[in-house]
Amino acid sequence: ALLKDRTILMLFLGILFVVGIDVGLNTTIPKFLIERCQMQLEQAGLGTSLYFIARTTGAFIGAILLVKISGRSFLIVSMVAAIVAMLVMLTMSNLWAILVLIFVLGFAIANVFSIIFSAALQRMPPRANEISGLMIMGVAGGAVMPPLMGVVSDAMGQAGGMALLLVAMVYLLLCAFLVLKPSTR
Repeated sequence: ALLKDRTILMLFLGILFVVGIDVGLNTTIPKFLIERCQMQLEQAGLGTSLYFIARTTGAFIGAILLVKISGRSFLIVSMVAAIVAMLVMLTMSNLWAILVLIFVLGFAIANVFSIIFSAALQRMPPRANEISGLMIMGVAGGAVMPPLMGVVSDAMGQAGGMALLLVAMVYLLLCAFLVLKPSTR
């Protein structure tokens, strides 16, 4: 019944997509580095570690910034940065440039889940428990996105699979404009 509310539905899909992006990047970064930079698997796996270092750093800095900046503004800036980083990364083959862009992606994605989750809880405070459970069901996006990426990657290479993540990022940017109120914190 909660999904009948357009805002809750969009935020649920936002959670689905952000978790899909996170898991998708986690599983695809090493393959992308192998394909683009001819790295060995052991070395390419370090790309995932870099992504999580960026996420950890981004979560810490984001927690401080979100006290002063609205969630909507933060989400818009984060998604623009992630979209630009992904677009540039999909065209690159220089190892160091790709590593910098992986860091930017991790940093930009770090606070998206919490911003969307918070906005959903603020939508209907008396139904916070039900909404919380619904949003956590959105974590299933981590099981949905990678197989879709695999199908596209088989046909178009790792960059094609990662382009699906770009679509999810654009959705999150639209969600920030269409669903989050300018004063959302």
